Amino acid sequence: MESGNGINLFQYLDYREYLRDYYVEQKKTRAGFSLRTFSKKAGFGSSNLLKLVMDGERNLTEESLTKFMKGLNLNKKEQEFFRNLVHFNQAKTHENKNYYYHKLLQSKHFNNLKPMEKEQYEFYSTWYHAVVRELITSDKYDGHIDSLYEKITPKISVKEIEKSVALLENIGFIKKTKNGKWKVSDTIVTTGPECASVILMNYHKSFLNLVKEEIENVPPDHRDVSVLTLGVDKNKLPEIKKRVQKFRQDILKLVSDQKNPSEVLALAIQLLPLTKTWDK
Repeated sequence: MESGNGINLFQYLDYREYLRDYYVEQKKTRAGFSLRTFSKKAGFGSSNLLKLVMDGERNLTEESLTKFMKGLNLNKKEQEFFRNLVHFNQAKTHENKNYYYHKLLQSKHFNNLKPMEKEQYEFYSTWYHAVVRELITSDKYDGHIDSLYEKITPKISVKEIEKSVALLENIGFIKKTKNGKWKVSDTIVTTGPECASVILMNYHKSFLNLVKEEIENVPPDHRDVSVLTLGVDKNKLPEIKKRVQKFRQDILKLVSDQKNPSEVLALAIQLLPLTKTWDK
């Protein structure tokens, strides 16, 4: 069952964008529709709250959220999705944003419209998918899952590897050539910036957790972990970031032409402020 308006809520990952499109569509199709008529139907005393929310000048509270759903004439499934969407967009922490994004991905209607979202979320939430991707596309890979199992460390199960290969193919991160070999494709995260930030944060946290767990198991001559604690002027930060980014690109160029890598490495570079900026 769809709601009374012609805008499909399940196409959106930004509730303010949905509200703006809803407003435009209602103005075109309903004679007499206005901010005032919406506010009256929703049960608000003020007539400009819809505009303030659409423009990002006001957030929805639990009370106003319930009234908005009434004014929008949302059915039960749409109400659940809209509530999670609002909480996702307004979340202040990664944990809360990740929680509500996961709730959105559980919507059958949303997944029918955007099936790639859930698979990309899964890929970037687990460290070993990227490792499987690198190994399976190597010329040295013999085509047997057991070979991947023996190669990956720390150990993951054969079942996890099989699911990882299926995920990589479904999402378009790998594809088979005419001779039956796998090759890497150039697919990247295709979702919006807010969702991409959640997905990539999960990816970074997954690798950082892996480093924390494995650092004692890797011999010193096979790793390089160092920390610089720097006192810097804030005006130097852009230049430091630029040099880190250049270093990252130099490393990528160094290994980009390798056809038969003997192992897969994770290179993590962290640059984080540890203090607040001194006021001048």
